[in-house]
Amino acid sequence: MKSLVLNAEWDPRSDYNITNDERESKKAMNASQVWRDPELRVTERERPIPDDDEVLVRVRYAGVCGSDTSMIATGENGYVHYSAYLRLPNVTGHEFAGRVVETGADARLFEEGDLVTAEVTDYCTRCNMCRQGFHGHCENFEQLGFTLPGAFAEYVAVPEKILWDVSSLREAYDDDDELLKAAATIEPSTIGYYGLFGRAEGIKPGDYHVYHGAGPIGLTGMNVSRAAGAGKVIAFEPSPERREIAHELGFEHVYDPITRDPIKTVNEVTDHQGADVHIETSGAVTQTYPVIQETLAERANVVHISNAGADPQMALRQLQSNSAQLYGSEGHTGQQVYPRVIRLMAAGRLDNLPIVTSTFSLSNADKAIHQAAERVDGKVLVKV
Repeated sequence: MKSLVLNAEWDPRSDYNITNDERESKKAMNASQVWRDPELRVTERERPIPDDDEVLVRVRYAGVCGSDTSMIATGENGYVHYSAYLRLPNVTGHEFAGRVVETGADARLFEEGDLVTAEVTDYCTRCNMCRQGFHGHCENFEQLGFTLPGAFAEYVAVPEKILWDVSSLREAYDDDDELLKAAATIEPSTIGYYGLFGRAEGIKPGDYHVYHGAGPIGLTGMNVSRAAGAGKVIAFEPSPERREIAHELGFEHVYDPITRDPIKTVNEVTDHQGADVHIETSGAVTQTYPVIQETLAERANVVHISNAGADPQMALRQLQSNSAQLYGSEGHTGQQVYPRVIRLMAAGRLDNLPIVTSTFSLSNADKAIHQAAERVDGKVLVKV
């Protein structure tokens, strides 16, 4: 089958304390300290055979994530920018939707022909974190497109416990192709949903939400906020193309933080009440956190989703005096996040199709990754 494969040289930095598990498994927990000189190419691989507890999916659409672009971006001495877990060589891609073509001997939840999407993290169910219900923090995790073969391919084998049926989206979309294109945006939508409702507490309809960054995660999150009853959704994004996408989605309060003072803007739009919810999705934390701490509503929630490129200065007294909470949020596993987002889509309250601005064939999937790295699109998809 045709696949997009990422490879790189295993060369741990001299000052990186590599573990025995990393050395034996070739699964780096911090890829930026280990993998260098990445190479991305479309090639032929064997079609996977599903294990007993797996389902084989014929991929229709797969989305490009910022993590995919950071795996090919390099810095000092050619080391990749991506700073989390990665095993190479591997088929990347983890935002996808497709059709079931085969099931393993013990897989009972799906049948051939079912339309599906999947979570990213395969969890063991047996470790201490899993037994407490924190599957996203599994001590023995593997991840599609990171440590397991992913979805920039004709077929992907997926553990059935992280697979979800999306046939209910037929209520909202005209045909199965449109449905699967929308379903490929479920994964990025769940990132924002989990941050708002899986991590933060006390967010209420009518709250003012401010997004710092309107890339794919910010845009899908803005859609989730609106669907959940936000009183106003405000966004700051330096890219004019992405601001235009946000306006086309119907968001009125979208601003360039370079040409318009974000603190004054938030105060004006909220009538000086401040933001009830701040969502950091840009990664430019040295610029965004000074704005956040100066525009906190009383008992505000700050949800940190982005992979920060630095550590910002924070006035803890400001958080304390506003009785504000800061929540770190990563991923989306468990807590009924996926089925809730699917319900919102099926009800027509969450539509990400306007966010899709570029589509590439699988033969040009490497070009899709490079296009997404330009940071001018909403969502870039690969169509298989």
